[in-house]
Amino acid sequence: METPREEPLYWDSNRRPTAVLFIIASVTAVLGLFQWQSSGDPTLLILGMGVSAYSWLTNAKSYLIFRERMVIIFGAPRKRIIPFDQISHVEFLSLPTMGDRVRVRMISGRAIMLQTKDTEAFHDRLDDALNDFHGPRQEYPLDRSDSEDEEQA
Repeated sequence: METPREEPLYWDSNRRPTAVLFIIASVTAVLGLFQWQSSGDPTLLILGMGVSAYSWLTNAKSYLIFRERMVIIFGAPRKRIIPFDQISHVEFLSLPTMGDRVRVRMISGRAIMLQTKDTEAFHDRLDDALNDFHGPRQEYPLDRSDSEDEEQA
C-alpha cells in the first residue's frame, strides 16, 4: 500500500536552468580523458571530475515549500530540509550586482541566499507559509539569548 505523497504548496527552480560551472567542468573532464589516453597524465581528468562533483552537489536545482518545511533540492541524492521552526523570517533583496534574491534568516542568526526564477512570488509564498505555520508572532525575532543579554545590561 502506497503512502500518499505530500504535494508542495509552491515550488520554483533555480534562475540558471543548467549549472554553467558543471558543464564547463564536464567538458574539462572529457578533454582530460583524451589527454590521459594520449600522454598518460590524468591531472585534467581528475580536476574536471572533482569540480563537476562539487558543482553537482552544491548548486540548487529547485526549491519546494511545504506546510511545515522548505526543501532545497541539489544534484541527486542531496537535498536540504529546513523545518519552519528553525526559520525566523525571509527577506527580499534587490542587489545591483547580483540581482534579486531571497534571504532566509534562521533563528540562530545564520542566513541562506536563494536564487529563484520568480523571486518575488517565492518570497511571498514562503512568507505566507511561515505566517500560517507560526501564527501571529513578533516581527522577526532572532536568537532569543541575544535579546535577554541586552535587557540585563
